[in-house]
Amino acid sequence: MTLDHLSTELTTANLGLLDQIAAARWVKDNIRVFGGNPDHITGYGSSAGATCLMAIIISPHGAGLFKRVILQSPPMFHVSPREWAQFKGDIFVRSLGLTADRLDELRDLDVQTILDAQSFMTTWPNFIEGLAPVGPSEDKTTLPQTLIYHYLHEKLPSHYRDLEIMIGYTRDEFNFFFPFLPNFQDMDDSMFVRTYFAHIFGHARAREAYDVYKTIAPSMSPPSEVARYMASDVMCRIPTLLTAETLVKQGHKVWLYEWDYEANDVEHVIKAAHMVDAIFSWDNLHCWEGNPFLGPGDPFERDRIAKQMSQAILRFAMTGDPNHPGIPHWPTFDTKEVLVFDREVRSQKDIYAQGVEAWKTTLADWVQTPMLPFKEPKESARHLASPMLDQSKKRRFT
Repeated sequence: MTLDHLSTELTTANLGLLDQIAAARWVKDNIRVFGGNPDHITGYGSSAGATCLMAIIISPHGAGLFKRVILQSPPMFHVSPREWAQFKGDIFVRSLGLTADRLDELRDLDVQTILDAQSFMTTWPNFIEGLAPVGPSEDKTTLPQTLIYHYLHEKLPSHYRDLEIMIGYTRDEFNFFFPFLPNFQDMDDSMFVRTYFAHIFGHARAREAYDVYKTIAPSMSPPSEVARYMASDVMCRIPTLLTAETLVKQGHKVWLYEWDYEANDVEHVIKAAHMVDAIFSWDNLHCWEGNPFLGPGDPFERDRIAKQMSQAILRFAMTGDPNHPGIPHWPTFDTKEVLVFDREVRSQKDIYAQGVEAWKTTLADWVQTPMLPFKEPKESARHLASPMLDQSKKRRFT
């Protein structure tokens, strides 16, 4: 349960994040008792865990907790700009039958009622906002900026100037949600333009953005494939690639990977979906038996790939370099080389270059949703005014 979207002008509601910081601080303070080195700690996070790890790094309260971090598919949009979090907080409170002047009554609600309200928030009609209805938010004390804006435009805090990073994403991030979207494959281009593309780029630019993605997706792709590329990009791929590039420019050692291995090849629906790489990260595939993302496949091939990935993680945690004898040489990302985990692990240069270039030159300027602040919020975001906010006092996106 998270109520991070309920921050006010004077206090933070990022309590879940503060709990994680406290836990990491305890580890640092006590790791010697377990034979560890407090100056040699590696943080690991997948999906929302990676997002929280990135938030800890830029938080004033998270100083010096990690020497290295492993970030798998961080959905960086998960951290909301302050005004957008306020708006979502208003909707959340209203869904409980309360109003802004009755917030004290939240304390009287049982946990299940609050969880039900959070589930209701996933019905948000904008697909990207429905993916992250609750989560950490920008405030004045814990998170001074959103992740996307900070990692693309600012340096890491000085106490993390030597941070080493292993970061990756999966090729088919958005496929994670296919089991919940039974009609996705049947939608035509006009339906995707009016919904998925309009949700990100606004109605005025939605068709143009769709046409850009027709050139990025493989030739002759159906509309669902074009939309899937875009959704995977805004979900994880583009922020991850641009973050890696920015960190390299700041002098950090960065190793970047793309996960292409399809762990469930039944009808090729799931493919290399979000978090599939996490299943292979600790060489414990037996613990994942029955998971729908791990369907029929070659057990010997899977065991080999799990060992290749898990050994890279262990080597990175121990030495600051993920290379080991079981994989081809994995250069740092200053070379533009990316390690691709597939049936045959390979190194590839300038991966997804066309998509990255499109976002650098055009698409970032077209973004309308405040969940993706690629530009400074006052320049690019559009705030949906809430009737519950004091219109004379709230700060607006313009």
